[in-house]
Amino acid sequence: MISEAKMINTQTKQGDDRVNVLGVGVTSTKLAEVLKKIDEFVRRSSKLRLIVTVNPEFVMLAQEDAKFKKILNNADLAIADGMGLKLAGVKQIVPGRKVVEALSQKGYKVFYLGSFVAAEVAKKFGGQFDDGEEDIRNPRRNDEIIAKINKFKPDILLVAYGAPWQEKWLYANRRLLKAKVGMGVGGAFDYLTGKSALPPKIFEKLGLEWLWRLVHEPWRWKRQLNLIRFVFAILKSFFQ
Repeated sequence: MISEAKMINTQTKQGDDRVNVLGVGVTSTKLAEVLKKIDEFVRRSSKLRLIVTVNPEFVMLAQEDAKFKKILNNADLAIADGMGLKLAGVKQIVPGRKVVEALSQKGYKVFYLGSFVAAEVAKKFGGQFDDGEEDIRNPRRNDEIIAKINKFKPDILLVAYGAPWQEKWLYANRRLLKAKVGMGVGGAFDYLTGKSALPPKIFEKLGLEWLWRLVHEPWRWKRQLNLIRFVFAILKSFFQ
């Protein structure tokens, strides 16, 4: 049972106002503040800082995956990504793809990991890449990727393995990686390269970006069921 007290803003060790969404803490803030926080991490951090972009699908995955929930709640910054989170009291939503686009244009040393378009993103914005398409559960392959990243020593490491694997990979290897900030980005590389069409502003404003993506990528329909489950879970928590 999720009490009403757990649905309102709480103060955390990060010093940010956070909203507890079915046991997952997310930060309600604007894009400018997110970028400012990341810049502080890049300038001052001596270890990898983990950033997660939490949407309703993440929240529902966390209900069934205790390890994933722990990773989300122990992240250095949990960005609220997904208009559905407003149902749980999150006032400010920051799409993860906008964060990725901004980071790629700010002059940081960026390493792009995962997906066959990683090379295109690196060519367009500068930086280093690895497609990561081979099985990273192979210890030798995983060591090769980490060595390549560490040789480059990026300010920002963007990982496109999809959730929850990208977050779990970053968390598992956080002490080995010589990067200042690590962030899972899902399909953001597809937007950066034009492989996926950006939704019209009206869709974004109305919170229907998920519908736009479903129309253009109908194979995602099973994943969208998590959004329906999320709505029912939030309503149930309020009634309880």
